[in-house]
Amino acid sequence: MNVAFFMKAFRKHIEWMVFLTGLVLLAFMNPESSGTSFCVFDLLGFDFCPGEGLGHSIAYSFRGNFDAAIQAHIAGPAAILILSGRILSIWRTLYYSSTLTKETENNG
Repeated sequence: MNVAFFMKAFRKHIEWMVFLTGLVLLAFMNPESSGTSFCVFDLLGFDFCPGEGLGHSIAYSFRGNFDAAIQAHIAGPAAILILSGRILSIWRTLYYSSTLTKETENNG
């Protein structure tokens, strides 16, 4: 298999795969757990982190506990909608571009 072909296909699909993997992992995350923070501000010693609680909020949202989701981070439910919309947009673009390519090959 040609490495250039693999890299081209990988680049075409990486964005939606990362977003979908993140959403699936957060859906299965226990929102009651606490662990290491990956916030750059937190790692630098600041007390404020703008995204703090976003993962917990998304996890609560997947469980239908929207009160806890909003308390964890107000943008959690919106993040699910935005990321899901982006995934669907990428899929639609990939589908239509492949359909157009097939039509062009069949007509040409």
